[in-house]
Amino acid sequence: MTEPLLGTPDVLVIDDDSMMLEIIADMLSDAGCVVRMALDGSAGLMAITQAEPALIVLDLNMPIMDGFEVARRVRANPEWACIPILAVSGDDTADGRNRALSAGCTAMLTKPVDADALTVQLHALLRWE
Repeated sequence: MTEPLLGTPDVLVIDDDSMMLEIIADMLSDAGCVVRMALDGSAGLMAITQAEPALIVLDLNMPIMDGFEVARRVRANPEWACIPILAVSGDDTADGRNRALSAGCTAMLTKPVDADALTVQLHALLRWE
């Protein structure tokens, strides 16, 4: 059995919508996380190189480098492959969920993100009490 994580988790939120980025960051801060933010996929990957997060919350639909590509790149890097990725998207279809999971996301929430659902996923993905 895996032990729960101790301390304050560092969560990286990657979303091109600055308002959604702030909303999710506020929810995570209220849940007790240290939050870092990136406005696009490239900036998100750079943020991971600077300090590996305990969790990535990733918008799937972004211009230039979408969340699917970010997830594939995270999974392709052996140092990052175990970081849980929580996808967030307005696409609540089975196909959308399958695409997210196939790209390497661990779980998915539908936008607009519900604070309670986010907290449940946070605790489940991080084994955090």
